[in-house]
Amino acid sequence: MDNEQFIIAFEQNYQRVINYIGSGVDQQLVMSLACKYTLAKKPFSGVMLQKVIDQVDEMAKGALPIRNSSTISYRFAAQLVLGEGDNLSKVPELIENDHLLKEAKFKSSPFRAIGALFLQGDKEQHTNRAKELYTEMNRNQRILTSAEDIPYVVYLTIPSNTQALVQAETIARYYNEFRKHQFAMGNHLQALAQIATIYSSTYNEVLLHYVIQLKEELTKRNIKVKKMHYPYLGVLALAATNNMKMDEIVHFHGQLMEQKIFKNAKHYALIVAIQKVVQDLMEVQELLNVTPVAQLLNLTDLLDIADIFLELGWFLPSGISEVVDFFN
Repeated sequence: MDNEQFIIAFEQNYQRVINYIGSGVDQQLVMSLACKYTLAKKPFSGVMLQKVIDQVDEMAKGALPIRNSSTISYRFAAQLVLGEGDNLSKVPELIENDHLLKEAKFKSSPFRAIGALFLQGDKEQHTNRAKELYTEMNRNQRILTSAEDIPYVVYLTIPSNTQALVQAETIARYYNEFRKHQFAMGNHLQALAQIATIYSSTYNEVLLHYVIQLKEELTKRNIKVKKMHYPYLGVLALAATNNMKMDEIVHFHGQLMEQKIFKNAKHYALIVAIQKVVQDLMEVQELLNVTPVAQLLNLTDLLDIADIFLELGWFLPSGISEVVDFFN
């Protein structure tokens, strides 16, 4: 789908979301749903989404810590609607996953239910790895670590060789180093630091400066990088974004900013542009069979559904230092 086709489809989905949910709701939710459905090349159906929300609520009978018709319930249901296969067949498994997280003493929260989406393999062992990482993160960054981190620790501990102590220390180090380079403190920066450890659980100076340079390149192109964009800088780094891809993002961002629907949601335009260009890159790489990349799309799903503004192998960019050299 080229940029013009995407914009037309996005505007149509945006209007469908507004017509169903109403214009007085959270603008980020409207943008999120419109983007998610457009990237999936599907028309938004509020009737279908609400049906899934109600059916999940009925099946769970309060077992999942998500309140019906909350912001997260819409995002959670959209994840099921746009997934493969029967969108309700996964609910019993998600309830079981959430129960495992509960047994591991993760506090009841919508974010725990989101974490249940990413639990896989030997789920008891995976749960234990997630809890261990969460505990170590809490030890290093007590004020920052909260229920919002549950989806991230589950996602980050999918590999069975996770080293919680090392990874938690690396997250804290990235966070502190980014702070030295004019990144604002808070949950968004914490999410970026966590995403950086997908590349490696050990600290990587090249990766740090690569992310910093990505931010600077956007700033040079007159795009304001806000805290809400920080996690997506991590996505760009994992996608080994070079100057050519950066130019594509900037060009598409400019096209989006010309649209009336972004008048009151200017900062979301960059997120939509990044998601669109990264998905295009992933589709090309999949067609060429270059590298396993499905997890990057899952990562953007995670950022979206976890509502960080308050999909799963592992992609290790083969030439990250070369990309930094390319910028230089």
